[in-house]
Amino acid sequence: MNHRLPGIISPLSHITSDPIRSSVKPPLPVYSKTTINHLKSLPGLDLSPGLTNQEISAVESSIGFSFPLDLRSILQTGLPVGTKFPDWRSGSTRNNLLLLFNLPLLHVSKLVVRNGFWVDSWGTRPGSDAEALSLVNKFMEFAPVLVPVYENFYVPSTTPNLAGNPVFRIDGDGVTALSCDVAGFLQGLNGSDDIRDSGDSRRRPRRVEFWTDVAERGRMTVARGPTRGWWSGLSCCDERMRACLDDVFWKLRVAGWREDEVREMMMMDGGDGDTCTKAFSSTTVHGMNDVGGDTCTEGEDYRKDGEVTTLRHLLWSHEA
Repeated sequence: MNHRLPGIISPLSHITSDPIRSSVKPPLPVYSKTTINHLKSLPGLDLSPGLTNQEISAVESSIGFSFPLDLRSILQTGLPVGTKFPDWRSGSTRNNLLLLFNLPLLHVSKLVVRNGFWVDSWGTRPGSDAEALSLVNKFMEFAPVLVPVYENFYVPSTTPNLAGNPVFRIDGDGVTALSCDVAGFLQGLNGSDDIRDSGDSRRRPRRVEFWTDVAERGRMTVARGPTRGWWSGLSCCDERMRACLDDVFWKLRVAGWREDEVREMMMMDGGDGDTCTKAFSSTTVHGMNDVGGDTCTEGEDYRKDGEVTTLRHLLWSHEA
């Protein structure tokens, strides 16, 4: 069942683009029980008996959406009760639930109008903010419904109805896609305000129509800071090498890789004194650009039978 939430939700075009990892099977009951048992262990959080099939159907009909299979399984195993969780059981809170469902639209609308936010896949931005907002609203009418999970964290309800969709964080600063699904997210709660992405960093989250594009557009602004790379204190790396490796780090972050993924690729954790020699035994770095340009400069780049032999070519091959 996929109803329409007037003005936002459409039952059409909610297909994800990752058929290999898609699954229509609900999570095992033991998986949901593990999640609920973790929530029970958190101080100050109460849990009520899980929602019944009748309660699930009543909420879905009242609001106009379908619970994702994994979230439904969890909520039928136990119902978290608290100010940061949606109140799915009380019939008097329908207006509050509608507000939660509408918040993603409001946040994205503000980003478009106030911050000039735009996604390439939306096409050319219209000349006026009003026209741009009107176009985005049309896209959102056919975007998958975001179902509130906890505070400003949501999980999309897609067609076909799938378990394992990534959790999205949506607020006035933008949209962020976490690497974990709803069970992983809830199991990562620790009773404090420190919300961590508890997903598997080795796997990319499933792409979800509209929302993944919005989240990836938000990654384009990554504030640079100290990388704390293994090369910072090694004598084998001169200043040019250090600056170039820092540049590689931030280019990968801007391209969408998470920090833990970049640190793994660049062997930034657990490296020893031979890391510099092992990692760059066949790499040559040349010159520097003016301040503000690429740190790994054009210089004289060398190739052997088409093989990339400089960090400059590594960056070029990525940008291409």
